Amino acid sequence: MTDDILTLSHATERDIDLLLVEELRCSHAFRDRFISELSLLTGAALSHRGGRVSHSRRRMHSRREIDVLLEIDGDDGRYAVLIENKLDTTEQPQQAESYRMEATALVTEGFHKALTVLVCPEAYAAKAPAFAEKFDAVFTYERVLAVLKARAGSETGELALRLQHRAELMSQAIEKGRRGYQAVPLAAVGNFTRAYVAMLGELGIALPPGPSMLKEAPAESKTMIFAPSALPKWDFLPQTRLVHQLREGNANICLYGWGDHFSRLAGQMASALADTPYRIVPTINKRAGGRAGLMIVTDTPTIDNLADFGAQREQIELGMRATEALAAWFTTQRDECQAWAEHVAALSANRREDL
Repeated sequence: MTDDILTLSHATERDIDLLLVEELRCSHAFRDRFISELSLLTGAALSHRGGRVSHSRRRMHSRREIDVLLEIDGDDGRYAVLIENKLDTTEQPQQAESYRMEATALVTEGFHKALTVLVCPEAYAAKAPAFAEKFDAVFTYERVLAVLKARAGSETGELALRLQHRAELMSQAIEKGRRGYQAVPLAAVGNFTRAYVAMLGELGIALPPGPSMLKEAPAESKTMIFAPSALPKWDFLPQTRLVHQLREGNANICLYGWGDHFSRLAGQMASALADTPYRIVPTINKRAGGRAGLMIVTDTPTIDNLADFGAQREQIELGMRATEALAAWFTTQRDECQAWAEHVAALSANRREDL
């Protein structure tokens, strides 16, 4: 093995989420250290005899999710630690406040204490001090790295190698936090995308490729984003986007901003979606001030764009055909779309009046 090849092209927030979940769930040493340091950071006397950890836990009073929820069985009751992991994305509107509201709600549900914790690189906390100060504690990536490196140095064999790998992942994340995101192009992804675009032409599928499909794709790219002209440009529509998500196994049309009214729109849209393979799903926009989208989704085979293209040709064609059919169906729904748009406009106007 050589040391100059990246195991991962770059670290992502989800990578760190899963690393934290695994360490908190499986490593008594890590969990003990984490809880001990939280006690010092918050002044809370946190004892523990066991616990549970979950990822992307849906909050009781919001569509938003808690990145990681740690439940602790203590000597004097149950504790909850609500963890928000930030590598380089900006805060969502009222994000820290909603964590606080959820912590308060958990106490009313029977927890002895609930703490909110921001896990992030030191550089992130320094750049967003007002956001960081809204949490009960900030547990930095550098602290996590120190714990992993210390344990790696005291272990041998496979466990030492695993801990060293995790420490290297944390180092990548810290460096990314310092420098900002830099996409790493990968030849295999570029080759796959070129073959995908060529296959569209071979099959006569009239879906125009978007700009990202016509240039060198970054290594993490798993989505085919078609040009805006793939969908009708009715003046009552918001910004729309047609995509084929390879790894997630779906094709979807995203209607930007409509997810804010998902619960009100779902019933109205149900009749148009009846007897079709389509469903609607809200999205969460993690950008500051971002608005939730609404996706009309259909399932497709999952595809690996790092694997052989020819071996997956049948699955790829099924995905292309499903994407084409979704776009064609949407084009026939002008009257329904206009009615939905008018409903959104009315709901938005009511919301502004309430503010």
